[in-house]
Amino acid sequence: MKQQFIRNLGIMSEADIDKLQRSSIAIAGCGCIGGFSAELLARMGIGRLMLADPDHFDVSNINRQCAATHLTVGQPKVEALSQHLLAINPDLQIDAFPEGVHSGNVQEFLAGADYVIDAIDYFAFSASLILHRAARANGLFITTAVALGFGTSVLTFAPDGLNLEQYIGIPEDITPEQAKELTFPAASYSEQLPQYATPELVAGWLSEQTIPTISVGQALGPGVLVSKLVLHLLGRKQPQIVPERFQLQFED
Repeated sequence: MKQQFIRNLGIMSEADIDKLQRSSIAIAGCGCIGGFSAELLARMGIGRLMLADPDHFDVSNINRQCAATHLTVGQPKVEALSQHLLAINPDLQIDAFPEGVHSGNVQEFLAGADYVIDAIDYFAFSASLILHRAARANGLFITTAVALGFGTSVLTFAPDGLNLEQYIGIPEDITPEQAKELTFPAASYSEQLPQYATPELVAGWLSEQTIPTISVGQALGPGVLVSKLVLHLLGRKQPQIVPERFQLQFED
């Protein structure tokens, strides 16, 4: 066992740590939820990460995204996050997909994956749809989280449970092209939104594609998501499966 993972012992067994070292997690999206999830997994000792994101860091990302700094502004998110993770664990295997996830590469992206994290940009729903369908076809659990101010919601989809289309109530034969203008309904993430998230403001944020968000929510989400993912991967506890969901909100 590498010295840097010694402090995992007691919470995890040597067999658990070995299993994580032999596990592969596919993370689509390297910004908020995806970036912090990748860092937590790297520090836990996951052996391989597949990272996909077509975007570059800009200054507006610095308030909440894992590898976003004034030094990485302008860099591809996949590249900057990969360098950050390799500084944590140089032995980590990273498969990079700087073009993001699309129908032409989703099978390659998921090859060898043990679990999938959907951290795709909220306004790229068609890519999420492609990812969910491929994960389901490959018999993989796929989990996602959203930051809601000082809170978070985490949802996990089982390959034999409700699919994404059924959960949010869209036609199961909808094409990714037809889904380009859709977004994940806020009510499907959470029953409780902060008081300042009025329907009028939410509508405005969606139309302008500038949803306000802060660092704590973007850290809470990955903390819960990765905890549930790792416990599930190790066979210690299964997460809530949609239509059930985990919610944590520190505001009224």
